[in-house]
Amino acid sequence: MARNGITVYLPRDLEAKIRRIAKDQHRSDSSVVADAVKARYERNQFTNEALEEAARRQISRVDARLSKAIGETLILKEIVLLFIRVWLEHNPPVDEALEESAAASAEARFERFLDFVAQALAPGRSLTGEETTLVAAEGAVAASSVSTHGEARS
Repeated sequence: MARNGITVYLPRDLEAKIRRIAKDQHRSDSSVVADAVKARYERNQFTNEALEEAARRQISRVDARLSKAIGETLILKEIVLLFIRVWLEHNPPVDEALEESAAASAEARFERFLDFVAQALAPGRSLTGEETTLVAAEGAVAASSVSTHGEARS
């Protein structure tokens, strides 16, 4: 088979090893070098294919996790919107005499809500951890407002 030639200059010790291998296998120096280059190329090709496959699997896992997170976010959005709809449908309108007081109360509650959200979104904090602390604190306040005789304090 006709081949194109490439001249390669090797260190003397490597050239001696190649000549020794060629002599032991009754082959030409060129065929030993060609086989070595071919084996190295195939090994690199196999390594590259393995790396590409691993990258594809990793991307697939990340894509699946992202799809799951998007789906859960959409579910949470629907839950919040449903809660708002039900809350609006089942709460009666505020009496005109109480509108001003209700607006002030709503403003105070909303400010408290925003403070709670800001605290919960701080680095290293969790909404669920804060929620359980808040619920426990409110329960303690409610319990302390009831006397030992079962009567509510003023």
